[in-house]
Amino acid sequence: MFINRLSVKRHVLLLIAIAVTSVCAPLLQAKDSPAFDPGLASFSVMVDRKPLRASTNMRTVMPGKTVSIQFTQQKLGEYSASLGGQNLKLSAAGHLAWTAPAKPGYYPIRLVRNKDKAQIALQMFVLRPANQIVNGKLNGYQIGSYPSALKGLETYQPPKGFIEVTPELENLFVSPHFKLGQFLCKQQGGYPKYLLLHTGLLEKLELLLRTVNAKGIRTDSFVVMSGYRTPYYNKAIGNVTNSRHIYGGAADIFIDVNPVNDYMDDINHDGAVNIKDAEYLYAIADKLVSHSKHPELMGGVGLYDKNSAHGPFVHVDVRGTPARWGHK
Repeated sequence: MFINRLSVKRHVLLLIAIAVTSVCAPLLQAKDSPAFDPGLASFSVMVDRKPLRASTNMRTVMPGKTVSIQFTQQKLGEYSASLGGQNLKLSAAGHLAWTAPAKPGYYPIRLVRNKDKAQIALQMFVLRPANQIVNGKLNGYQIGSYPSALKGLETYQPPKGFIEVTPELENLFVSPHFKLGQFLCKQQGGYPKYLLLHTGLLEKLELLLRTVNAKGIRTDSFVVMSGYRTPYYNKAIGNVTNSRHIYGGAADIFIDVNPVNDYMDDINHDGAVNIKDAEYLYAIADKLVSHSKHPELMGGVGLYDKNSAHGPFVHVDVRGTPARWGHK
């Protein structure tokens, strides 16, 4: 009987493929990431009349200033608050006025709904005053000089104070999916380090992260290639004087999950990693504010291609006015 050798070969390869798939499929499924947890707040609370939308939030305050925390409390004892394990006293209406101590640093406030112990973490940072900068340095850390406010705009005013960062604080979550250390300036220097971090930027990044995951791109965070830059560092790398990075309101980001190689992933699934993947992320960020109806998060979105130092990435900021560049 005549046997077609080519047909036999194809049949054997097909059987091998089926066998490999049956063995590997359970292993691949075991490695599947769990469902994305958006980390949204489980109850309503306002800080200085602005809502805490997430289970982990960051706020900053100057020494001696008072922060207003307001629960939506229906009855006495429904909520509680603590700082470092010590209870803080709420009014009958669920209000807490917390006065920042004179010492700059990190003060963890925990807000609790007592009936089910649901919590919201409020990461409070008392700022190191900017008037302590001497010869461009703050406690030995090079800051440089802030330029005059661009066109007199409030969002471009020099900062009043800085978050003080010790090695222990770098891994502290300041939102559900982002750590403080991700936003540190890339310049050389010892501890303590100092940075600015706009809470609106964190909210925008979290919103973008939720949107990306909803579109089937599974990631628990973005790589922040560049977050805060001191004016000193910003000038050294030749960037524009009034960059949003020096105000802690901008981040250059990309997605790096599979494989983890410090480079943008193939998020558009075309089989290649290139500017088109950054364009895909850009397109999502471009429509983010209008689709989500959060005008307070309005700002810039920029597209950047790879070069000898980095892969393609997207810039996002919260300057308060729309701006777009880099995309044809």
